[in-house]
Amino acid sequence: MSLTVISGPDEGKTANFNQGNVSLGRDPRNDFVLSDGFVSGRHAELVLNNGKVWFRDLKSRHGSTVVMGNVSRKLQNDERAASIEIKNGAEIQVGSTLLRVSISSAESTTSQPRGRPGGVQRPERTRMNLGDADSEHVISTSRLEVPQLNEQLESADNRLAVLFQLAGELNGLTALDEILDLIVETTFDAFPATNFFAVTLGSDPEKLSTQQPFLARTRGEVPGDDDEPILSSSLLRRVAKTRESVLFTRDSIGAEVSQSILDAQITACMAAPLVGQKSLLGVMQVDTRGRGSLFGSEDLELFNILASNAAFAIERARLTEDIMEMFEGFVAASVNAIEARDPVTAGHSERVADYTVELAEVVNDVETGRLRDIYLDEEELRELRYAALLHDFGKIAVGEDVIQKGTRLPQGRMELIRQRFETVKELQYRRRLYRHVRSLEADGVAPGGSASDGTDLERLEQQHRQYCQQFDELLEFIEQVATKGYLEDEDIERVKSIGEQTFIGPDGNEHSLLTPSEVENLCIRKGTLNEEEWAEMRSHAALSESYLDQIPWSDELSQVPCIAGAHHEKLDGSGYPKGIAGDELMPQVRMLTISDIFDALTASDRPYRKAATIERAVEILNLESEDNKLDADLVGVFDQLVIPRIKDIVPDPSR
Repeated sequence: MSLTVISGPDEGKTANFNQGNVSLGRDPRNDFVLSDGFVSGRHAELVLNNGKVWFRDLKSRHGSTVVMGNVSRKLQNDERAASIEIKNGAEIQVGSTLLRVSISSAESTTSQPRGRPGGVQRPERTRMNLGDADSEHVISTSRLEVPQLNEQLESADNRLAVLFQLAGELNGLTALDEILDLIVETTFDAFPATNFFAVTLGSDPEKLSTQQPFLARTRGEVPGDDDEPILSSSLLRRVAKTRESVLFTRDSIGAEVSQSILDAQITACMAAPLVGQKSLLGVMQVDTRGRGSLFGSEDLELFNILASNAAFAIERARLTEDIMEMFEGFVAASVNAIEARDPVTAGHSERVADYTVELAEVVNDVETGRLRDIYLDEEELRELRYAALLHDFGKIAVGEDVIQKGTRLPQGRMELIRQRFETVKELQYRRRLYRHVRSLEADGVAPGGSASDGTDLERLEQQHRQYCQQFDELLEFIEQVATKGYLEDEDIERVKSIGEQTFIGPDGNEHSLLTPSEVENLCIRKGTLNEEEWAEMRSHAALSESYLDQIPWSDELSQVPCIAGAHHEKLDGSGYPKGIAGDELMPQVRMLTISDIFDALTASDRPYRKAATIERAVEILNLESEDNKLDADLVGVFDQLVIPRIKDIVPDPSR
């Protein structure tokens, strides 16, 4: 039988044996000596017994893999030697070295060398001399799509299992740093000779060849660990321009090569382009710096597949980042649109989102009581944040006269009442004056014709001033009621009595001092909205869910609409729009509701009422929880653990 090194540090080495037992390993006393640093001193042996050839792994450090046809078997046992019968053409992986065994005995001549499944052809390779023809060479291979590359490699290669596992794990990742970490780990596993990994991102070959890598990792101590990693700019430029994978090997330290290669003690390097669907993403490379090991052509093909998978994952990560940036922009624009229609509540959405996420993160750390079972992962926290930012999205469909109604009567209506009262006073004065003149005429006295006439005019003026003073007091009371936070019963009764008073207008008809609509609005006990306006304002919650539900959310964000739309629901079912109660209210909704109420109470920019202090706001939250409207456990956590964290950003008027 004969042994031939197909790839590895001793590539091309071959030997024929007629004996029945052939040992192999790094120890010079072996029959077949290898220089591969990943091969054990006495790694394995081939034994001829009863016309059959057996390969036995002698408890080697890294084990061995035997490939026959489309079947591979890993042999590794630290306690005893492991054996397997082999046939002609079998290939054996020991360390980073791949061997082929040729058996010329009659029993095995019918066995055929291992072939390529389905007649798949390998891509054309080009070998280039870079220096001394006996010491250094480059192999390049054209980049193929992932399916073609997977076909061209023998499925029996044990390292393909690593790639298949990588592909599966990459499908579940979207963050670039996580993707690259996994690729680095897989590369070191698949290529034991590798001691350095780097990814340089960019599409311009010239710029890419001069910039520092986006990520660089080493395995073990190598020269330059504390400095910027040494990369070959010519190699980067070549791969980026040709978009071909390259294998560089150097069998002699004394070869005429670039100083950077010598400084890094690189004996072998593989580089592959990271090509996306439309453009070059960058270059991925590995090398053996500081180890003296080599790569073979089989390694290059495997690395080519790895790079193609990496490119796909990196492009997807970038696309995901672009989508997230675009979505963040959409959310920000939506919040701006909401607040543009309601400048009074500017900053409300951002603060509510901050408070809600802070509460959720604190709850994640609770390990006792009922809240210990609540935990929101990173995706759920992001979902909750979006829901909090967009909880008032439905306000875009609510009329501005309702949204911006800061008093019981808007300024335009108050101005009409003022003008009406002035008109009534002027009409009353004219009537008094008219009656006075008619009285004088009846007595046959011309105006100003007697001393008593002046006295009468003074009395008339005094009466009118008293009348105007009464009207001014009524108007002052109305203006106070329009802006008062809460009305007592006597306030409401007085408004109604004013509404019952009448005056004779210029048209000679009787009119009320206040219209029914004005009386209705001025009699609103709490707040500034009447029942009709409240119904319109309350509709924003249902509209938020309806509008947000039309957005094609990802699975991770699918609950944004229902969380946002339920922020006015209460535990006892008294909330709106659906009257959801009890366990039907998700923990996320309960957290959002608490934060929304807290900010509404402490906001200092509401013209219709003064901002509550933090202490007063917490007191109100506790009262609501005692009435079973808010989650008492969450209110307690908000009070004790969240308030200390957010008090610096709460617009507290007491500070």
